[in-house]
Amino acid sequence: MSEIELKFVTGEHAHHAFTQSVLPLFEKHSIHVASHREMRLENDYYDTNKHDFQNQKMGFRVRGNDGRYEQTLKTNGVVSGGLHTRSEFNIPLNYPQPDLTLFDADVWPRDWDVTEKNAGLTKQFSTHFTRNAYMLELGESKVELVLDCGEACTDKASSPINEIELELISGDINSLFTLATLINDNMPVRLSDVSKAAQGYQLLHGFNAKINPLPDFLALDDDTSTEEAFCLAVQTALAHWQHHEYIFCESESIKMLAEIEKSIRLLLQSVSLYLPVLQCPELLSLHKKLVNHAQKWRWQDDLQSLRYLLSKKSLFNKALNKHPAMVSYLQGRQAGLLYAHEPKKLLFDNDATDIKILAIKLVQNKPWRKVATGYDHTVLEHAKGWLSQGWQTVQQSMPLSKTMGPANYVAVEIVLRQTLWSGFLLGDLFVEERGNFRAPWLDLLTGIDELNALLMLKRSVDDADLESHNELRKWTAEKLTTLIRVMERTRTVAMQREIYW
Repeated sequence: MSEIELKFVTGEHAHHAFTQSVLPLFEKHSIHVASHREMRLENDYYDTNKHDFQNQKMGFRVRGNDGRYEQTLKTNGVVSGGLHTRSEFNIPLNYPQPDLTLFDADVWPRDWDVTEKNAGLTKQFSTHFTRNAYMLELGESKVELVLDCGEACTDKASSPINEIELELISGDINSLFTLATLINDNMPVRLSDVSKAAQGYQLLHGFNAKINPLPDFLALDDDTSTEEAFCLAVQTALAHWQHHEYIFCESESIKMLAEIEKSIRLLLQSVSLYLPVLQCPELLSLHKKLVNHAQKWRWQDDLQSLRYLLSKKSLFNKALNKHPAMVSYLQGRQAGLLYAHEPKKLLFDNDATDIKILAIKLVQNKPWRKVATGYDHTVLEHAKGWLSQGWQTVQQSMPLSKTMGPANYVAVEIVLRQTLWSGFLLGDLFVEERGNFRAPWLDLLTGIDELNALLMLKRSVDDADLESHNELRKWTAEKLTTLIRVMERTRTVAMQREIYW
């Protein structure tokens, strides 16, 4: 059986917030509650000592509810920005003892020895929660809305569960989006692509706050249509966004905030790039919302400059270690930015979730088909023109005849990043030709990051205005001069590279 669902998490008791803020609005929006039931669900997840289920991205559990038991296998499905499509297999049990041999043989990966796996099963973790399940009717559609409140736990650790899941039982998939929008408009939520099984495994193995880097290029083929390329770009940006906001919520690692902003910029550039061909009111609306939302993350530039300055691995570490008062000042500024902008609250921002819902809905409904032409042509037909347009803008912004200083590089940063994002989105169409064209431009971006950090340090030294900082002021000025000299050489090399498209 296949499921299509959307999942939210909330920072508060999900059912209480829902009954207070959302449920009273159903009648106004012609949403009929056909049934409601409350259950206490006790779930034990099993795996082998080699974690075969986790490695296959499958979840296997035994669930108890009021003396009845059921074992469930969830296979690795497809997640598109937050919309889950996956297969689920359920077998009733007389006792809370798992038995893999009861499933049909065709549900398993090839070459699995089910008898061996069955003998090696051990309980890994549990999720215990109260579920309130509502069967809703929206016109001809039926949607099950469930609110789960409880915890995931191992022998040594636990974490809260406050989730809202919408599963399409029958009818139009847009019913999910109608409900999702109503929920988002009336309580703080964020879309999630993390299952309870994944949450349990993270408790079991310990949380690893690592960045999941984007590939060098978005994977495309010569015959990839414009529509397909756009949808892939949107899904990639949304997946990157949701993954790193989850890691930030769990770890509060500020490196993740830079990845979230990167995701928003990638999504904005994807919409901007494809808008001329896929132009429709829905895409124009998403573009406007993204432009506004990106402004809410501009403070990230300063935060990441501060993180760069304070990193023990940066080129600033040795010099700043001699000036503990300045380090303390920079740490204070960093803490002040985090306090002022409340990133956790920003992740539950109504506009952020609205953007994700709109983006997923666009990918599902493809509304441009009603008003646009050319969406079914290969993206290769558009790629050369789009890349050339970006390249011309860069050339005009930093011609070789012009000597550039710090202010010039700061001014061209946005244009350069947008152009390189376009290269990320389209460069895979030119595998043989692209060579090392991007390398010096990416080096320039790294240089701009260093430049922003040095300029931040220069302003901080001036603001602090302490005599003891004259040495640091001199060091900063020398580093700025050296960095601009290196960047100018890199720019010369970059400008002389042959375009690959």
